[in-house]
Amino acid sequence: MSAPGRPGADTALLDAARSAGASGDPVRLAEVGARHEAALAVDDRRGRGAFYTPGDVAAALVAATVERGPVLDPACGAGVFLLAAGNELARRGADRRTVATTLLYGADTDPVAVAVTRAALAGWAGVDASEVRGVVEADVLLAGRSAWSTAPHGGFGAVVGNPPFLGQLRAGTWFTAGQREQLRERFGGLVGAYTDAAWLFLALGLDLLAPGGRCCLIQPQSLLAARDAVAVREVLLRDGSLVALWLDRSGVFGGRTIVCAPILQRGRTGGSDVALLADRGVAPVDTVPPPAIGDGWGGLAAPLLGIPAVAPHADGAIGDLAAVTAGFRQHYYGLVDAVRENGGTPGRQLVTTGLVDPLRCRWGTAPARFAGRRWHWPVVDRERIGDPEVAAWVDARQVPKLLVASQTRVVEAMVDEEGDAVPVTPLIVVEPDPADLWRLAAALSAPPVSSLAAVASAGAGRSTGRVRLTARQVAALPLPADGDAWSVGAEAARSICGQAGGAGEDLWLAFGEAMCRAYGVPADPLLDWWWSGHPARPAPPGAKS
Repeated sequence: MSAPGRPGADTALLDAARSAGASGDPVRLAEVGARHEAALAVDDRRGRGAFYTPGDVAAALVAATVERGPVLDPACGAGVFLLAAGNELARRGADRRTVATTLLYGADTDPVAVAVTRAALAGWAGVDASEVRGVVEADVLLAGRSAWSTAPHGGFGAVVGNPPFLGQLRAGTWFTAGQREQLRERFGGLVGAYTDAAWLFLALGLDLLAPGGRCCLIQPQSLLAARDAVAVREVLLRDGSLVALWLDRSGVFGGRTIVCAPILQRGRTGGSDVALLADRGVAPVDTVPPPAIGDGWGGLAAPLLGIPAVAPHADGAIGDLAAVTAGFRQHYYGLVDAVRENGGTPGRQLVTTGLVDPLRCRWGTAPARFAGRRWHWPVVDRERIGDPEVAAWVDARQVPKLLVASQTRVVEAMVDEEGDAVPVTPLIVVEPDPADLWRLAAALSAPPVSSLAAVASAGAGRSTGRVRLTARQVAALPLPADGDAWSVGAEAARSICGQAGGAGEDLWLAFGEAMCRAYGVPADPLLDWWWSGHPARPAPPGAKS
């Protein structure tokens, strides 16, 4: 769902589109689409979620997906995917005129994009743009199959494209109340509080396929792990099969967002392995077992992200030994008026996620950012907390605990042995019996747990390979089965924490090896992966700090 574009396309743009189409080169057509994108106001472009796909990427994804027509792009933009699909069908023996007039379908809410697509396909097939009747101006999320009077009754042979990414955490892309209600009438329980429109296009695309047809729509990587994508992932596996997964690690979209593209087939395929495809060339890299309904898909991407797969020997979970909680916005904003710089007077240390390192708190040795300010020794004045609920929450946190940071490369948990730290949202708070404090610190800091957390977070963080866990996920992380090795790791964790200025590489690697033994996991290659992303690892010579 997106706002309409400009009311009409200029002649030069349409001539360029027809010429690019006649060349049969999706790369040239993508350049025409980029011209149209650049002409849109920034807010309009962001609100529409309109960022055109490079032609070589579209062609490679089409080649991996399209086996037969008709082919649909439900958010066609400048028609790059449809031109690539036309080339693929022609390569398989279809006549260009027949392809352009009867086998290619598209839709967009932007009338200029629709005109550009028609012109490009007309140029490719040598027909008049009016004969390209399958490309229409419509919001397919709401209209569905009724957007086309000539839609194939048996379904499409393939659905391809790059639908708009309209996440619900950013102003300008969230749904209005009316839009949300319309979408819920159309998609029911698939629409949650943070559902991205791109996920709904994927569910729609699978629904529009003929049996055995394939769907490949570029998605935000959040599809793999986001909680609000669970219902969509379940529908996709209930009605179809995941046959391949493309993950871009090369920055195809210029850093705008991290993307992936599942290739789904309508109907069941008998549990065949999922092919992993990577980067701009959509090259095959590996295969992995298919996910089960209810599983996250982050584990599928682990080999592409270089995350070693682990199968730890576990005995219980973190939540068995501790209460695991996290604050909310209320707790963050309730502290704003109560924070001051410590001028030598008593106060409770305010700890932000940026002050948390593995087994170490940097309060007083590194600046903190809170409420738009830079702080050196931030403390909380309990008497200045105006909200009684926030004050009670702060009081309840004044116990020995662990604080787990967010958006990190490995799990970073610090120990608050005295219990005087005040955690700032989004820190996760782990409150065990004091006797278990160091054992849980070792478990959370262990290499196998970082691997599991990275897999669970694939797609949920702001960048590839970042760990972003919820309190519920932390509570579910496993405890090691080998108690003796775990005790050795806990003592090593305590020793590391006691090192003035931070522990060296030898101590950290010895800790890592002990915890790999505790979880029954081979240290190679896990330990190297874990240490490569560890903040205690010295920066290479010449690297920027």
